[in-house]
This record gives sequence, C-alpha cells and structure tokens, in this order.
Amino acid sequence: MKQQWNVGILMFDHVDVLDYSGPFEVFSLTVRDANQVSDLLNNSIAYEDKPFIVKTVSQNELVTAHNGLRVLTDYSFNDHPKFDILVVPGGPLKAIKNCVKNVELLHWIASQHRSGVIVASICSGAILLAEAGLLNDKKATTNSYAMGYLEKKYPDVEVVQNVRYVDNEDVLTSAGVSAGIDMSLYMVAKLLGEDTAQTTSNTIEYPYFRTLA
Repeated sequence: MKQQWNVGILMFDHVDVLDYSGPFEVFSLTVRDANQVSDLLNNSIAYEDKPFIVKTVSQNELVTAHNGLRVLTDYSFNDHPKFDILVVPGGPLKAIKNCVKNVELLHWIASQHRSGVIVASICSGAILLAEAGLLNDKKATTNSYAMGYLEKKYPDVEVVQNVRYVDNEDVLTSAGVSAGIDMSLYMVAKLLGEDTAQTTSNTIEYPYFRTLA
C-alpha cells in the first residue's frame, strides 16, 4: 500500500489566509505521477492515490481569518485524526500575541510534536513554535517584520535571514506568507522526490526553487 500522510493545518482567529491556503493547495494538488494530474483536476482521482490528505483543525472549529474570511474547520483539538504533518500558519502580530496567551493552543502544538508529528510553521507562526518550546537551540526563520521580535523574545533561537525556509528535520519554519508555498513544495520533494515536487509546481503554476538554510 502506498504511503499517505495526514496533514493538519492549524487555524485560529485572524490567521493569514495565504499562510494556510498556500500549503493547503500544495499538498492537496500533489500526485505521485504526472499522468494523474488530469484526474486530480477533474476530481476523479481515487482517495488511495492521494499522497496527502489535508484537513483543517482549530480550537473551536469556527475561525474568522485576517480580513474577515470565515472558515469552518474540519476538526477541533478534541476530535481530529492522528496527523503526520502539522502546518502552523501566522497572522498579524496582535493575533500571534493573543495565541501566545492561549495555553491550550500552545500545549496542543507541543503535544503534536511530542507524538512524532512533523511541525512546519509559516510566517509569524514561528513565534508559536518558539513559545511552545519547539525551536530551542534550533535555526528558524519568519516574516521579516517579525524577526526582531522573535530574536529578542527567544534568545535560544538562531534566527536566519534571507532564506525562504529552514529545515530542522522534525521542525521546519518558513519566511513570510508566500514562503509557505516554497516550504511545502520542499517538503513534497523531501517525501516524494524532486520530480513530484516539480509536477506539483507545474500544476499550481508556481516556480519551485530548492533553497535551504
């Protein structure tokens, strides 16, 4: 049986839309073989042929994203399946600071990592990973506007500038907003090979550049 990865995308109030929707599209529009793209786009690909099963999860299921988009997530913290990959998006710094005060959310992120889930943050989501203790003594990147905050508040994190993403094996971080697409394509390549990532890149018409700190 071909391996499938369950991808959970964390949602919270005022989350940036492209932060979560970019990775959602990359993983959802990935196929193992370029010949399957037509079936994928016609919504006729078999469930078992999808490498990634992507679902959204939040504390309370109904989320109002940044700029007012309302989203009903697939699962809450209490009823989600076991994830293999967890994507933690970012948002405006005010929203992230509110999340930092949310003990249940931070404990949930930490518990996912402890259970063996690969955790990948987008943009200012790196701050949530740092607060949850996932970035201690690790390299990380984030949105350029949040780097000073991350550096000052979390001195145990080695903040890396001018990269699209950083890979610490079980914890990844990306730069701002659209960089989540680059990181997701990199993760596809890491799990399924460069040719597969290139096929996904062609499908979404977004350039795939393998750049890494």
